[in-house]
Amino acid sequence: MHKHLLNYFLDDVALKEAQKDQMRGRRLANEKRLKDGLVSQKKPAPLCFVKQGSYAMHTMVQANAATSDIDDGVVFAKDDLVGDRGGEYTPLQAKNMVCAALNDKEDFVTPPEVRTNCVRIFYADGFTIDMPVYREVDQGHETVYELAAVEWKESNPEAVTDWFNTATEKSPDRANGRQLRRMVRLLKAWSKSRASWSLPSGFALSILTDEKYPTGGWADRDDTALYYLVCDIHARLQVNLTVLRPVKPYDGVTKSESDADMRSLRDKLADAKSTLAPLGDANATELEALEALKSFFCTSYFDEAIADLKEAKKVENRAPGFVRSGAVEPQEQFFKDGGEGRYA
Repeated sequence: MHKHLLNYFLDDVALKEAQKDQMRGRRLANEKRLKDGLVSQKKPAPLCFVKQGSYAMHTMVQANAATSDIDDGVVFAKDDLVGDRGGEYTPLQAKNMVCAALNDKEDFVTPPEVRTNCVRIFYADGFTIDMPVYREVDQGHETVYELAAVEWKESNPEAVTDWFNTATEKSPDRANGRQLRRMVRLLKAWSKSRASWSLPSGFALSILTDEKYPTGGWADRDDTALYYLVCDIHARLQVNLTVLRPVKPYDGVTKSESDADMRSLRDKLADAKSTLAPLGDANATELEALEALKSFFCTSYFDEAIADLKEAKKVENRAPGFVRSGAVEPQEQFFKDGGEGRYA
């Protein structure tokens, strides 16, 4: 079952190279567009860009790749963000500067838009790029980063990615992105599998996965890892529906102690526990386990293997005395030791 689930992950969950190339191309194109626009408008140049969110964490999934967003923070020196009279830019002025520079040549059908925590860039196919604006503040003994939100607030643009990369070290493997990262992406794929569902963000799922994933994981058993994570996250949510950011300022990812989407997640995970029960049952058959995965992910991916097992069972029933295991060996995939594997 590990092989079945891993092949599903590689084929239908992890991003394909063409998808990654398109996202990378759009990110780099907008970085160049911003730098050129700032030069044209005689505004300060950025110190650097910082990839953020699921794009930087390598937890994006195929299910919403075409209409999702990537986060690409832009950092300026605090001393550069000043007006003609030397006054410091407000967060809104900093975001307006970035927004105007991005649209310097009016390249977009829908112009970039200033949001509370970023400048958003729109594409006709539904894809967006969010560009949070930061200023680097030298406090003598340390460097602090502040995000242009309603007010300037301390926020390290690399902190979440660093946290998640550290979390993945709990995995027992190094191939195909590591097991903890695969679990996040499998849960995100499940959360996107029904159009009618409204569940929490992928960031919330990442935090919950880190909370309930044990050090050492389940070596060579993604099926076991998925089942027990579903059970353990559900148990956690029965006690507490609040999710906090794992880095400063440790504020809430959830808005209240009982968000509607968190209640929905708890209830959907209760159903998922029952659906995936064969994965935790040593006496379950391969057919029962495959049908559980089919139902959980709402996918036709496992249909061929399921049909083969049913046919094998018919043959066995027609031939008394003929012994056959009924197991269907999944096609071997290419696994790369280390790194992200074939598809990141």
